[in-house]
Amino acid sequence: MKKHDVMEGSVSPAGNFASATGLSDPYELLNESVARFDPQGRILGWNRAAQRLYGASRAAALGQAFAVLLEDRSEDWDLRLDASDNWVGDVVRRTVDGPALVQLRWAAVRDGDGTLREIIETSRAAPELERLRREVRGATYRYENLFQALAVSFFETDFRKVGDALKRVRDSGVTDLRAYLLEDPARVRALMDLEDVVDVNAAAVKLFGATEVADLTGMRSSRLWPDESIPDYVGALIAVMEKKPHYVCETRLRALDGALIDTLFTVAWSPESAKRGVMIVGIVDVRDQKNAFAELKRSEEKFRRLFDAMSIGLLEYDFSKADPLIARYRDDGVVDLESLLLGDPVRMQEIVDAMRVGAINQRAMEIFGLAPEDIKPQGVGWLWPPHTWPIVAHAVNGRLHRRTIAPQDHRFRRPDGREIDVNITLWADPERRPDRPVLCGVIDISERLEAQQRLEVLRTEFAHASRIATLGELVASVAHEINQPLSAIITNAGTAIRTLDRDEPKLPLLRSLADRSLGAARRAADIVARIRSVVAPIAPEREPLSLHSMVSEALPFVRYELKQGQVHLELRLDSNLPRASGDRVQLQQVVVNLVLNAIQALQDIPAAERRIEIVTAREGDFVTLTVDDTGPGFAPDDADRLFDSFYTTKPSGMGIGLAVCRSIAESHGGTIRARALDRGARFVLAIPHLESSEPDAHHL
Repeated sequence: MKKHDVMEGSVSPAGNFASATGLSDPYELLNESVARFDPQGRILGWNRAAQRLYGASRAAALGQAFAVLLEDRSEDWDLRLDASDNWVGDVVRRTVDGPALVQLRWAAVRDGDGTLREIIETSRAAPELERLRREVRGATYRYENLFQALAVSFFETDFRKVGDALKRVRDSGVTDLRAYLLEDPARVRALMDLEDVVDVNAAAVKLFGATEVADLTGMRSSRLWPDESIPDYVGALIAVMEKKPHYVCETRLRALDGALIDTLFTVAWSPESAKRGVMIVGIVDVRDQKNAFAELKRSEEKFRRLFDAMSIGLLEYDFSKADPLIARYRDDGVVDLESLLLGDPVRMQEIVDAMRVGAINQRAMEIFGLAPEDIKPQGVGWLWPPHTWPIVAHAVNGRLHRRTIAPQDHRFRRPDGREIDVNITLWADPERRPDRPVLCGVIDISERLEAQQRLEVLRTEFAHASRIATLGELVASVAHEINQPLSAIITNAGTAIRTLDRDEPKLPLLRSLADRSLGAARRAADIVARIRSVVAPIAPEREPLSLHSMVSEALPFVRYELKQGQVHLELRLDSNLPRASGDRVQLQQVVVNLVLNAIQALQDIPAAERRIEIVTAREGDFVTLTVDDTGPGFAPDDADRLFDSFYTTKPSGMGIGLAVCRSIAESHGGTIRARALDRGARFVLAIPHLESSEPDAHHL
């Protein structure tokens, strides 16, 4: 039986530790609560941190069932280590501060045959963990690793021969022991070969890839140290010689299979153990943490590359100093902070000075017309001068109410005097925590708005071209309309001439003929005026209009086609419709196009069955005009394609009439849709009505 074998030996690690340190439990070195249980759940070990956490002394805890003592009602506690030798979880327990959520880490200690001998538990109250995380946030990960560690590998090493050798070197006159050792790595290797590993715990066996304690005990420590870590070993030696109470560093050690392990290396000793030349070495595997932080660093680098390469402007705003000011306004009951700030330049300046731009990419600098030297570390006044404060005030008001700012268009003047239109979006953490930046996206939409304006001009010209094309189809109707007053004028003029040729002209008859000629001329002038209103390339002009009057003004243009086509027109018009806002000429054009399309669709239908129905109605916030016909209709799949430019089902059609109708409807904030009926087709124009308008009293 080996003296220092943890699994089989008669001398336990605790005994070695007690003799070396004067402490009864090696886990007293840890600030984390450590308890040991037997397989039945009885407490075998209880360190000081456990006493502080749970409020039970070691004497009161030892031998007690932990489930009873700690009011741990987890019924499956004995199954936690079935799948592996480690378990992590959160459990509600009784603590010194009352019931609390405790984070547990269990590790199994087994005999050589695999029988569970005891359970080592480390625990920490969740509130305490959160407090510690806040304290160390932003610091190096080694401190968080210390209190999150599941298990620590412990070594006991005999340092007496190493200490004697170092004393001889120092007595020989060497004053800079560190430089002397680092000058020749072979000197350090020689010292390592003097240091014996006398005992290890189960965690160390697992970490270094051993199968049992004997694989590590009795060996020289040189086997565990790669050349790259020699300076760290020297640092530990110097700390021992300078009688420092402990030494901590991050270093790499070598497992038995040669694999390198990133570790947190700790050396500690008491005055008693130093006299005996025994050191306690704690080793924590930090490979997962290093990998995680390396991945975090890579992610941060990727984000920064993406941030700088984006084709939209990106800025990060730091609100850490502005948030306390905003919180103060919230506590004072301010609801409309935007108006308050814009009405008080002093308050607004205070907010602007408290905000800071944490980062800005190249595209944002181009949009704002800035050079790198223009960027200032404090305040945002250099980016948002007073004439842009309404934009800032709106964003700050959104932060007051803890809501995300939706994308909005703004116009502002750059330092070079150029005015640009931008779309601004703010993204922020929903919790609005002060340590989280607010990301702002800025897109220059100046070119887009200019393109929209050019598109509107083209749309107007397109509609005008359509009206000209429609006029060609209405020539026969126009000729018929104007022929009547011209015939009347000719007839009246001839009668007047014959009357004047008589010996005694009848003046009353001449006056009557003149009046009738004048009336006919006026009718002809009205017809010409209507034609000019359709053809003239005037800009769209919105005005409140009656849907009924708009229909009544449009129908005379198609009266001749209705008569020639022998089409029966039926009107069902709601006399209580509210007015809508629109361009009268454009909407008349929609009516004319829809009716002409219906007339043309009825050409091959028996005359007795040719019928068009026009219906006006109100649907929610819209007034609608429906045109139904009894023609052959169209395939249901073509309902959307009918409105595509240059798509037509007529052999001689141009395919622009319905496209213009849709363009006009959408420019009025409305829609136009088609539907195939059982017999015929239906087209529905819907445009928003004016909520404040009075009911339409005009009807046909």
